[in-house]
Amino acid sequence: MAQLIKLQDYITRYEADIYRYPNQYIRLKKQQWKTYEEMLRNPVDAQSPSHIALTEDTSSSKDNKLISLMKSFKKKEQAEELFTGTIDANHDEEWELPSINGSKTPEERKQQFLDSILPLQLKWASSTIREMSYLQKNYKRESLLKYFLQRFPDTFFVMYKPIFLVKQAPVELEIILVTPNEIFALFYMEEQEESVVLGNNERFWSIREKEKERKIVNPTISLNRMGSIIKNILPLYDVSLPVTKLLLHPKGYIDITDGPTDVQVVDKRTYTKWFEKMRANKLPLKHSQLKAAGALLSHCQSTYIDRPEWQ
Repeated sequence: MAQLIKLQDYITRYEADIYRYPNQYIRLKKQQWKTYEEMLRNPVDAQSPSHIALTEDTSSSKDNKLISLMKSFKKKEQAEELFTGTIDANHDEEWELPSINGSKTPEERKQQFLDSILPLQLKWASSTIREMSYLQKNYKRESLLKYFLQRFPDTFFVMYKPIFLVKQAPVELEIILVTPNEIFALFYMEEQEESVVLGNNERFWSIREKEKERKIVNPTISLNRMGSIIKNILPLYDVSLPVTKLLLHPKGYIDITDGPTDVQVVDKRTYTKWFEKMRANKLPLKHSQLKAAGALLSHCQSTYIDRPEWQ
């Protein structure tokens, strides 16, 4: 499950420490998945409330771990934050595992587990130890956001409609994927099934949907702006990851005549091959990737207030 490192103009823990949280997220997810598998194997032991205290200590026995994991730790978390005023190395996070009641297929169980991660990701993408942003509730149900978070590897970073500051002016972009070996400036077309997008170098493109045809603003305009902003930032931090401008339309078709040659187009004809290639990326987190993500985050706008316990 990819990591949400930036959500619009919300404060994020990743901008507080880009070198710590990505690895911590991967460790916690693996630990929690093992706990969930153990609960499925021993359903009788998992009937108590499933608020889980996630720690990074794996040296204790399985029985002791399960007992400790099934305890609520919210008060402890708040106490540690108030006492230290910093991010503690053993900082816990609340993660509510799904109920294991009822008969479900392995795929349904896996989807339940992925859904259980989303609240934690949204929390990390809208707060730090000291600050918080007011999270809109619709993000918990946003299908496009869930698609990018749940269908790609843990080592992929997602910047979802981030707001960059360009010459002190806020500019909202589309979606940026920072992978271990490449950065994608991505425009996702949410058009109807089997729709045909007709593109060119003009400002407006045509979309044919069943018997209707309508106009949209040329999405490569947005892609070019995104690519330019990213490419201007990276050299300032001595980062040399390649940047790919990607136009994605999984449900329909894209036909471009006399259009830009530096935009990768993925539609229904090529989506499966592209998606499988992305999913097969097994590269670990890279220093250049973390450095690039930190550079991009440092140029984003963040709107937040002090968390109540610090006011």
